[in-house]
Amino acid sequence: MSIPYSAPKRFVHHRWLSAYDVAISTQRLLPAYKVLYYGFMDKEDKALYKDPLKQLFADYNVSEKAQIQVRYFHEDLRKKGMTQLGKDRKKRVIRKVWHEATITELQLSVYTGVLPILKEYVMVFQGSQTLVHTLHDKQLQVFLNFLACFVKSEHLNLMPKTLATLEIDINKLLPLRKMYVGREADRFRAAHPQHPLLKPFLQEVSKAYNTCAKYLQKKLPLQSETLQSLSAVDPVVRGHSQTLVKLRKLIELMGHLLPPDADTHQEILRYNVDQTLPSYQDGEDVVKWWASVFDTGKYPGLCQAVKAAMSIFHGPLVESSFNVMGNIIDQRSTSMNISTFSAVQTVKYALLCRKQSGVQMFRRNDVKLGVVDRRLCGNICSAGTRDKAQRQKKLIKVRERRVEFGCQPSTSASESRAEVVERESVARKRHMAKQRKQALERLVQDKKCKK
Repeated sequence: MSIPYSAPKRFVHHRWLSAYDVAISTQRLLPAYKVLYYGFMDKEDKALYKDPLKQLFADYNVSEKAQIQVRYFHEDLRKKGMTQLGKDRKKRVIRKVWHEATITELQLSVYTGVLPILKEYVMVFQGSQTLVHTLHDKQLQVFLNFLACFVKSEHLNLMPKTLATLEIDINKLLPLRKMYVGREADRFRAAHPQHPLLKPFLQEVSKAYNTCAKYLQKKLPLQSETLQSLSAVDPVVRGHSQTLVKLRKLIELMGHLLPPDADTHQEILRYNVDQTLPSYQDGEDVVKWWASVFDTGKYPGLCQAVKAAMSIFHGPLVESSFNVMGNIIDQRSTSMNISTFSAVQTVKYALLCRKQSGVQMFRRNDVKLGVVDRRLCGNICSAGTRDKAQRQKKLIKVRERRVEFGCQPSTSASESRAEVVERESVARKRHMAKQRKQALERLVQDKKCKK
């Protein structure tokens, strides 16, 4: 089919933005998935989707020889032995790529359109360059970019404090048919404005936007005085009265690091209007610019505070820690508690530094008569009980958050399966009715041609 191939991506729970990578990969490989999973269908479904499969081959210019080869593949797949779990998984995929293909494509369009807004912010601060002075501005910008997808622009020209408490009611939202839903969904909305699946889909997207906006309001420190003070370190804002205010706040935060005899307030006043300092263009390396200021020796107190500010780490140490934890964390065990992860990581660092194994470090000279650490034994015996209690508390918090943001899951697995069966039945009946209608139309047309 001449589709660029890559191994199917997997969603990793502790890296939630991997959903974007999965969506990109799935969107590109979706036609190939349709052809592949056609081989796992039962005879009734194969008869229903025979014409759409032919159309798919025609769209991708698949030769007759290649189509014959695909049929051989399908025959092999039909003979493949599978467990019940495997059969259920295949049914879920078939439902998504064939029975509910339209909804799947619309959802992928939203993921690939909206998630880059959030991923771009995360990627900026994973580099090695010092960007702590832009942290507040970037957080404000990503929140505004996200709100602009579904909120009217006239309600977004607000101060950070107001944005953090903004009530997103129905009067401030864009109409459903004007919300941003990604390029592919936009095309579908323009081509099929009255499609029966369109309105419920847009309602779900609107609900998701509102839920995520409330979560971002709660999590992003848009009102943080500390982050706003760190923004004053940026040479671009030099010369403004608010820069004086924020730098004084920064001096208060870093007061325990400053020389006792430094007149930092006077230094701030002079720094803000100093015309002899080198010019600075937005985007240049702020560390190099401040290094040239340090060399002048004019502002010892202010420079000490700026050194402390720019040493603040703003990027996640995920990659290095997971490299060290390579034999503990993998794709099959991604639900480890943060406290457990931190404890194991600390122990591994200690062992690496001492160049010892756990057996070497904790061994007793006399296994039978050596002193036993009673506290360690007690902790080992009670670890399971404590872990169970912590997981129970975490589960209660998750349920409370689901109630708060209105995203409760279905009550039972049996109900979920019943809903899936019902949706499959409705989709199958709808498709059969469409096939009958097309067959009748062809029959009538053939009779007319014979006459």
